[in-house]
Amino acid sequence: MVNTPYGGSLKISMDIGNEERHIAGLKGITAVKPFVDFFYDSLKLADGSYSPLEGFMNEEELETVLKGKVLPNGLPWTIPIIFAVDTSQNDKVRAGDQIALLDQDGRPYGIMDVETKYMLKKKEMAQDVYGTLDIKHPNVQDIFERYGDFAISGRVKVFRLPKLPGGVYEKHPSDVREEFARRGWKNIVAYQARNPPHVAHEYLQKVSLEIPGMDGLFVHLIIGRLKKGDYKADVILDSYSALLKNYHRPEKTLMGSLSITMRYAGPRASIFLAIVRRNYGATHYIIGRDQAGVGNYYDPYAAQRIFDEMDIGIIPLKFKETFYCKKCRGITSESVCPHGMEERMVISQTRIREMLKNHQEIPQEIIRPEVAKILENGDVLNE
Repeated sequence: MVNTPYGGSLKISMDIGNEERHIAGLKGITAVKPFVDFFYDSLKLADGSYSPLEGFMNEEELETVLKGKVLPNGLPWTIPIIFAVDTSQNDKVRAGDQIALLDQDGRPYGIMDVETKYMLKKKEMAQDVYGTLDIKHPNVQDIFERYGDFAISGRVKVFRLPKLPGGVYEKHPSDVREEFARRGWKNIVAYQARNPPHVAHEYLQKVSLEIPGMDGLFVHLIIGRLKKGDYKADVILDSYSALLKNYHRPEKTLMGSLSITMRYAGPRASIFLAIVRRNYGATHYIIGRDQAGVGNYYDPYAAQRIFDEMDIGIIPLKFKETFYCKKCRGITSESVCPHGMEERMVISQTRIREMLKNHQEIPQEIIRPEVAKILENGDVLNE
């Protein structure tokens, strides 16, 4: 059978189909439009993606996550799931209130019962989670420049599903689990991605599928809020669809999207993202070089080593850096290729972006032609 949810069961709090009844009950209560990070998180709390969490963290939960990488009950957890109230609405929200949650278009989609309100220790949170106070780090910049000074905790109930970047690919954990069961998959390897695929990504996916007893590959694409230079959501979805259609066996793959804000927290983020994939039913999780990293803030293999100290009930598949070797005439890795750097064609998103900006043709040794065609079509980056 597929993997059990983290903590034992999916914590779902959705009542879809009763929108009119819920909206009628919102009269006279404060309406809050969450910052996009917290908007996405509220939906993932409600559909069970963040199980065993049942709501936004209170101060005690936040503190244990920051200092011990655990929840108060001792279960490993590495990323804060908080709701920082916008400064303009701070005085309107109090502990004990029930508030209406508005989507990015200003329409009600959920209700939150505010249990506590507390001041955020922003420097502590930035340093503990991201290992830096440098505002050039995108998430640290958010903490200091976009988050309010106070956070609220409490449970969320969602009664309407807003439009998300993933569109039809945005599936709930329960939906994906049902599909795995329908296909008869028991051993499932999840692949985390936030960029269009190149051939080294394909290599990791196929090597993982070669493991005896592996039933299928779940490609799960993060396509939430974009930072400057990120690929647009439709580009990521279209390029992966092209890869899976042309270079994978359809009965062995399933693709989905995960509309959340990417946490570039290196090892902490790697654990968090693996927990989410366990909630979707994955038994194995692919970790390449520098997963969830940005810039030079983290050791490239720290995201792999953290699994040696934390057991979250999913099997990590750790891979060394992969590249195209001119001597081997194919994709290989540091683990097996004996040839020197002069034979390697290093494949990186930075290089691919530069080639796109300079209108250079991307070699087939780096990207499949069907994917290159999508990327070379123009207007693919968030500028």
